[in-house]
Amino acid sequence: MLKTLTIKNFAIIENTSLSFHLGFNVLVGETGAGKSIILDALNFVLGDKPSKDNIRHGATELVVKAIFENIGEKVIEKLNEFEIECEDMLIVSRSFNIEGKSFCLLNGEPVTVSMLKQIGALILDFYGQNESVSILNVKNHIKLLDSYKPNLLEKTKENIANLLQSYKDINKEIEKIGGHGEDRERTLDLLSYQIKEIENAKLEKNEDVVLEEKIKALSNYEKISTSLNQCYNSLKNNELNNALSNLNIAKEYDGKLFQYNERLNGCIIEIEDICASIKEYLSNMSFSETELDSISERKDQIKSLKKKYGSSLEDIEIYLNKIKKEYDDIINSEAILKKLITNQNEIKHKLYNECLKLHNLRLELSEEVEQKVKNELFSLGMENTQFKISFKNLKQENECDFTNNGIDEVEFLFSANVGEEQKSLAKTISGGEMSRFMLAIKNVFANANDVSVLVFDEVDAGVSGEIGYKVGQKLAMLSKRYQIICITHLAQVTALADKHIYISKTVENNQTKSVAKYLNENELLKYLATLFGSKSSEIALMHSKELLNMSNDYKQSLNN
Repeated sequence: MLKTLTIKNFAIIENTSLSFHLGFNVLVGETGAGKSIILDALNFVLGDKPSKDNIRHGATELVVKAIFENIGEKVIEKLNEFEIECEDMLIVSRSFNIEGKSFCLLNGEPVTVSMLKQIGALILDFYGQNESVSILNVKNHIKLLDSYKPNLLEKTKENIANLLQSYKDINKEIEKIGGHGEDRERTLDLLSYQIKEIENAKLEKNEDVVLEEKIKALSNYEKISTSLNQCYNSLKNNELNNALSNLNIAKEYDGKLFQYNERLNGCIIEIEDICASIKEYLSNMSFSETELDSISERKDQIKSLKKKYGSSLEDIEIYLNKIKKEYDDIINSEAILKKLITNQNEIKHKLYNECLKLHNLRLELSEEVEQKVKNELFSLGMENTQFKISFKNLKQENECDFTNNGIDEVEFLFSANVGEEQKSLAKTISGGEMSRFMLAIKNVFANANDVSVLVFDEVDAGVSGEIGYKVGQKLAMLSKRYQIICITHLAQVTALADKHIYISKTVENNQTKSVAKYLNENELLKYLATLFGSKSSEIALMHSKELLNMSNDYKQSLNN
């Protein structure tokens, strides 16, 4: 249970500490006084996302601290997982500053917001506008149904999860060898096409480099031809022979010049050889537009293969070897494929049967839940209400999309009046009906909920009079199993509470702040009279006394 809640600099709350009763607590007061802020602070300290707007004007940090007693085994187990010491009391503290930084403590140990949320989910269940929206979402209906007796479904769900994982694992193995049926044929066709395309290209080592050189040469034929002719003429018309004749004469008279004669003679021989080679090269040179086009086409073909299969000829060869092996593996894996498909079909059949088992368990649960919700709604003045948990027709085994949650599609159907067709909640339920419906749901699913604190934000919205009193009775009944914290504007609900916290606003130093006060019996009587009309009205006071006496008698009957 929540023992105390201390709030500092949260919205218009400057500094207040609230203590709560084990049973039924109500927050009362004028609209806008700060009642919802208290619930916002409670949600914040248990992990809700804060906003800088939550920080009181003029302050730099807000701080909320909550002390819980009798927290239960599951909370203690979770704290042990976090390596946080705890006996049976939990102190939760959280701050948030103007810089957007949050700091969380559990029993003095720093924790993350995620850890805080996990603890909060085990302690407190909150009903507000968001929960109304949530239950109107059809996707949440099967989750709510399953939460009624989760232990009953646990083993079957575990079997489904294991079988589904095995089914997916086999599917991956089948995909590795090309799949089956049309998928397999498509894979083989693709691999065959790729192999033929690469092999038919008959690529040669470094062919792309050679082609580039040929294209460059053919594209520059005229420049090469002109330059070589000029080079040939320059070498042919040289004066080296005259130089050699003169050197021969000179060496006859000076033996030291013989070495130069030999070297020059060698140069002449080399130049004559070069001239001959250039002449031969020129005679063999030719230009063909057809040859250039053919080489360019071959270059484009190789470029296309590179784009598809690898950035180099070596990469293409590696890819070819890979897909040839893959093709051979698929061709040679018929026996393996047949075995995998047989195993997969067996698992699929078992999976379908487990899903049918889960479906039948849900059907049993739905009948029990339907009747209990109807009984709750009847006691809340909705005698003509029809409530149905609808299951869509089950698909055949080969048509199912299996999930860890089975194959069921569940929807809550509702009708408030005799003769009206049961329709989706979102299409037919009114605001006042939704308040009572949510209270009925909370009451029915209370035993499935391990939390110790139930918080209601104006669960009595849209109701009044006798129905409002019945709502209060339901809350009083719940308070025998859970601590109830509730915002209310109804006298009928207020009178049934065990502790009454009156929230009001005051102005000090030109700044508004919210303050809390615990109402004693006389103050409660006057407050109820105000709700009936006037605290100074004798008739209103009389009605208030009568309501309190009736409420006390009812609460006493719950204790017997």
